Amino acid sequence: MTDGSPRSSASVRRRITATTAAISALGMLALIVVVLLVAWRTTDHEMDQVLSTRVAAVRDATDVAGGLPAAADADDPTFDTSSWVADVDGRLVAGPSVPASLGPAIHRLARGGSRTVEVGAWRIRAAPLERGHDSGTAVVAIDTGPYRSGLGRLIGAAVIIGVFVVAGVTLLAGLIVRRALAPVATMTATAVAWSHERPTRRFGLGPGRDEISGLASVLDGLLDRVDRAIRAEQRLTAEVAHELRTPLTVMRGEAELGAATPRLRKADRERFERIVAAADDMGAAMTTLLDAARGSGSTATADVGAVLRAQTTRSGLALPVEVVDAPAGLTAAVPAELLARSLAPLIDNAARHGRTVVRLSAERRGERILVAVQDDGDGVPVEVGDVFEPGVRDAGSQGAGLGLALARRLARSVGGDAVVVSRVPAVFGVDVPAAGE
Repeated sequence: MTDGSPRSSASVRRRITATTAAISALGMLALIVVVLLVAWRTTDHEMDQVLSTRVAAVRDATDVAGGLPAAADADDPTFDTSSWVADVDGRLVAGPSVPASLGPAIHRLARGGSRTVEVGAWRIRAAPLERGHDSGTAVVAIDTGPYRSGLGRLIGAAVIIGVFVVAGVTLLAGLIVRRALAPVATMTATAVAWSHERPTRRFGLGPGRDEISGLASVLDGLLDRVDRAIRAEQRLTAEVAHELRTPLTVMRGEAELGAATPRLRKADRERFERIVAAADDMGAAMTTLLDAARGSGSTATADVGAVLRAQTTRSGLALPVEVVDAPAGLTAAVPAELLARSLAPLIDNAARHGRTVVRLSAERRGERILVAVQDDGDGVPVEVGDVFEPGVRDAGSQGAGLGLALARRLARSVGGDAVVVSRVPAVFGVDVPAAGE
């Protein structure tokens, strides 16, 4: 029985949520970059506008007579806001004292021309007092700190808002996807259980109206086909077992008559007795197959220790069988004969591939019981795939690759499974439900 579907659905949810988070983060990053570029350009434009306004104010407050500039009004507040006037030789003739940090730049700009430079946190612009005339230079400066600090606050606010938006979108997407895919996980897990235990059960949501109901409709169709396949297999098994019973009864009767012949040699009598024992064993096997096909015996239980001890007395095996660990009172919620028939192919396989002995053990794992069969051979090669698939076998094996597949089919007919516990050493197991207290 598999339980991988909910994890697969969770993985899909994680991938969709992670993709949504990545896309929203990239989108928000692009938006923040665009906003910051616009804000940067706007801030630069505003500072240039302020510089241009101050240059115009200096020109209005300066008289140029004979090519010599002079402040028209010495008390004009224009010259108290980091503005200076230089003559044609580059000497400052009006304005406040020059800060030491700005001195070299201001004196260089005062020599003429139109330029804008940034020195530290200041932006300085120089422009002629009269356009087209060599009449002196106006030099103005502004502190870019308030502008840049506003831009920094905008960057911080944008990043914080972006983080909250991405987190909100991711959380919302996760909730929406989780709610949307929750029915899918439930339906998938339920379909797996129904296919083994209740093959006639269907979702029955009607024609597909959306993705979920469409999936339910598809699953109903798949379950119909699974149900037909299981019923066909059950009918074939029942028919084959029924047809074999009559000749098997005849064979057994003839063998009993042969064994009862007077003055029969001991070796011949032993042959007839082996035929009778083999016929009984085959009859029990067919009964088990018929019970599995009909689904009968589902309420029976089995003493696991007793079943394992019975396997140690089986005849016809190439190696001895021993029980190494089987706790007392370990009871499985399966018929004893069916559990024995599920283990028989595993024991036969271990006896063929082992060297000295086949070891049996059992342990309870929660609500399940794992019965393990171990041999001391070379193990199962990696290149050999799922050994429980019909026809899959080692290249050196003489079998048809059907025994282990039968073990899995019998185990699954009662809610169990046949599994590979370890490849080296080779340990196969039958996992069955444990009986209630």
